[in-house]
Amino acid sequence: MTADIYAMSQEIIELQTRVAELSVALETVTEQRDSNRDIADSLFVELESTKAKLAIANSVIDRLRLHIAQGVEL
Repeated sequence: MTADIYAMSQEIIELQTRVAELSVALETVTEQRDSNRDIADSLFVELESTKAKLAIANSVIDRLRLHIAQGVEL
């Protein structure tokens, strides 16, 4: 009977160790997820800014094309 108790005690210790390892792994993954979210948010803001600048550039190019087509001196 003592061997069974000892084996159960060892199994509990192993399971507690595994839970601790999984907790550390979960914390690491959570930190990486949060970091990746921050990076994604930053990239989204940069993308929107770039889209706005591109729209302005396209507008300028369209006006320049129109002036060139009309023979306007630049």
